[in-house]
Amino acid sequence: MAHAPLHSAAESGIGVKLLMAGVAVVVSAQFWSAVPMAGAIALVAWGTVLNVSQRRELLILAALIYTPLGILAVMSEVDLAMDASLAWAVLAGLDAAAAITLLYHLACRTGDLLARG
Repeated sequence: MAHAPLHSAAESGIGVKLLMAGVAVVVSAQFWSAVPMAGAIALVAWGTVLNVSQRRELLILAALIYTPLGILAVMSEVDLAMDASLAWAVLAGLDAAAAITLLYHLACRTGDLLARG
């Protein structure tokens, strides 16, 4: 049975854009501490996976790095939101929810790519 290619030039271009967007958010957080970063970490994880999906060992390494990083980012964001103003708590909650959703779909995609490999 033929499978679709694991990696395409279009995915690589999207991956670079996701990496750049995530890094831009992380850099902006250095200047403004109120910027939630869990979603940015999830974007960087997606960008990385789209760029390394051809190489199984790099895909596994990316999963090993971004899984605990994403979990820690979401946990710390939720913890900070519990003591913050309502507006910041809502923003942080939405960012954490987006990160959880992105990381869940990333885990599904990574599992699928590894199963094909």
